Amino acid sequence: METEEDEVVVINCFVCDTDCTDNELQLDNGEAVCESCARICERCDGTMTVDDDYGFLNGNDLWCMNCLENHANWCDRCSEWHNGSNFYPQDRNGSYCEDCISNAMYCDGCDEYYMDGCTNCDTEDYVDGDRIVHDYSFRPDPIFYSSSPEERLYFGIEIEVEAKGGDYEIRRNGAQRAHALEDSQLAYLKNDGSLNCGFEIVTHPMSHDYYMNEANELWDTLEDLRTNYDIKSWDTRTCGLHIHISRTGFTGGAHMHRFLNLVYSNQAFYELLAGRSSSQWSKFDDVDKAVRNGQDEDGFTQWKSVRSFKSKITDGRSTDRYSAVNTQNRATLEMRIFRGTINSGKVKSQINLAHASVEYTRRLTVMDVRNGALEAPQFAKYIMEHADIYPELATRLEKQYLQVTVG
Repeated sequence: METEEDEVVVINCFVCDTDCTDNELQLDNGEAVCESCARICERCDGTMTVDDDYGFLNGNDLWCMNCLENHANWCDRCSEWHNGSNFYPQDRNGSYCEDCISNAMYCDGCDEYYMDGCTNCDTEDYVDGDRIVHDYSFRPDPIFYSSSPEERLYFGIEIEVEAKGGDYEIRRNGAQRAHALEDSQLAYLKNDGSLNCGFEIVTHPMSHDYYMNEANELWDTLEDLRTNYDIKSWDTRTCGLHIHISRTGFTGGAHMHRFLNLVYSNQAFYELLAGRSSSQWSKFDDVDKAVRNGQDEDGFTQWKSVRSFKSKITDGRSTDRYSAVNTQNRATLEMRIFRGTINSGKVKSQINLAHASVEYTRRLTVMDVRNGALEAPQFAKYIMEHADIYPELATRLEKQYLQVTVG
C-alpha cells in the first residue's frame, strides 16, 4: 500500500507546462522551468526563459538583457551587441562598433568620423560640392565592357592607393585626377578605412581583351597618378590589388575547383608573381590547413577537413573574406593576393595571371591533372606559349621564375 512518503510530486515547467521533474531549473522568483525553455546568461550565470529578453554578445555569447545593457554596447549599423568602444559618426544617427566605424572617414580638421566625408572642413572628398570619393558601401550598377557580345568572363579590379607622406592635399589632387575615370564611366573612387590617407580605385567589369586594348584612359590615369601626383601603392604596407572574376566565366563547379586547386597548390609561384607573401589580408593557410589526401572521383585533390570542398567553393562558403581567393561573393571569385600597384604594366600582368589561371584550367581532364597539369612548371609553360596574349606576364615570368624550364 502506497504511503504519503512514497507519493511522487510532479513539477511542471512554468513556460510550457510539461513535466520537468527530472530536469528542473529554478528561476529567481522560485518558478520551475525545464531545460528546453531555460536560457543561462554566460556572464552572470542567471537563469532565464525563452520568453525573457536576452541577446548575444559579438554574435556568440548569450547574455541576459541586464548584463547587455550594463556591460556591453549596441551598434546601430550592424544591430549587434559588442564589448568594444562605441563611435558616433557625425552624418549618421546612433553609435557604431569598431568594425563598422572602420569603413568611415576620419577628418583631421574637426576630429570626427563621417560615413560620407566631412563637408564642414572642405575635405578632399568634395570638390565644388560634388562627391569625388564615395563611402565604402557605394555600389553603382555595373557597366560591362567587352569587345565581344558573347563574352562571359569579366574582371573587375580594386586598386588601393595612398598619398605620399600622408599628405591630404596630395590625396585631394590625386582623387581629382582619378575622378576622370568616373566621368568616363570606367571606374569610381571609394574610401577604405584600412588605408592611411588613401582611397580605392574600383573599375567596372571588363573583359581581358578590353583591358588590354581599349581601356587606355585607365592606364593613362594610373601612370599620371604615379609619375605626376605622388600617389603610391606598391611601396606601402597597407595597399593591395584585388581582382574579381565573374562566376559566369567558368564552365561550372568542376572548373572553379580546378582553378582554386591551381592557386592553392602553388602558393610560392603565385606569391612570387603577386609581389607579396600571404598575410592576414590574403591567406593561403585557411584552406591549406586541410590535409591533402589523395584524389577524389574527379582526380582532384581532396581536403579531409572540409566535408565537401568541391561543392562549397561554388556556393561561397569554403574560404573567408580575407582568403587568397575569396569565394563568399555571389557573383565573383576575388583574388586578393596581389601587392598594390599603379604601374600599368604590373597591373596588366596581374590581370593576365588571373585570366591565364581561368583559361588554363578550363579544359583540363582528369588525366591531365593526374599527370601534373596543376603544378607550376606546366602552368608556366602554358603562359610562355601564349606570350602574345600575356606579354606583361610572360616578361615578369622570365625575370622572376627562371628555374622553370620551358621547352
